[in-house]
Amino acid sequence: MEPIRIGILNLMQNKIETMNNFQKALDLDNVELTFYYSATRYVDRVLDSEITDNMKPLDLEEVKDLDGFIISGSPVEKLDFPQVSYFDEINDLIDQLNQTNIPQLYVCWGAMAALNRIYNIQKKLLPHKVFGIFQNQILKDSKYLENISDNFPAPHARYAEMDHEEIQNNPHLSVKAISENGLLTLAETVDKNQTFIFSHLEYQRDGLDKEYRRELASSKVKHPLPALNYYSPLDKKPTFAWKQTQLNFYHNWLQSVSEYKLTTC
Repeated sequence: MEPIRIGILNLMQNKIETMNNFQKALDLDNVELTFYYSATRYVDRVLDSEITDNMKPLDLEEVKDLDGFIISGSPVEKLDFPQVSYFDEINDLIDQLNQTNIPQLYVCWGAMAALNRIYNIQKKLLPHKVFGIFQNQILKDSKYLENISDNFPAPHARYAEMDHEEIQNNPHLSVKAISENGLLTLAETVDKNQTFIFSHLEYQRDGLDKEYRRELASSKVKHPLPALNYYSPLDKKPTFAWKQTQLNFYHNWLQSVSEYKLTTC
């Protein structure tokens, strides 16, 4: 049987770590992953050879031949969409994916960008960064949440949120899960293969800890706080409470890609 071919646009600054995260989350037989980086963002910049050896610049012609596609998060939530240097490129990709209708998974800022581009949902800054492991309530059945219990744990790490009222008033969209603090966790379309996840379920055990340490070392982040509900009270080390949720969610999504591929063969 032909492999399931998944493209992943990696927009994170820590590209190798992000690549490894998705490789582990999507670690199933018969899955072929191709990682891309923004062609326009790095047109005049030299990338580390570790990145260019493992990823390639986004090519919209190649995307047409894939079975599914993921757009990762990006640390640009505080910017208005037009201020993002590669936003035109992202829009072109989202437009193409929207037309082809292959299964699409948009993660965190990727979900924000797609909801804005396709459904004109507006982004709002939160009073402070949401950062930690939170319980998440399932509001409606979703094939992507099969074998995942209600109030499942998942990591959230973001500065912005999409307008809930606009989503609820859009007949094409459905909110499937929200976090314990009322923020979006999972939304889907009712008539297309588009999934929007606002939790970083792809993170591995040390992902939030690494993010916190990057913020401590950054002059751009004032008074960063460690992730909530994350460090063990016994040894103060990171926990991996969402590991099974990660495995089940990404297995369910890959199953939907496989089923879609069979219907289009």
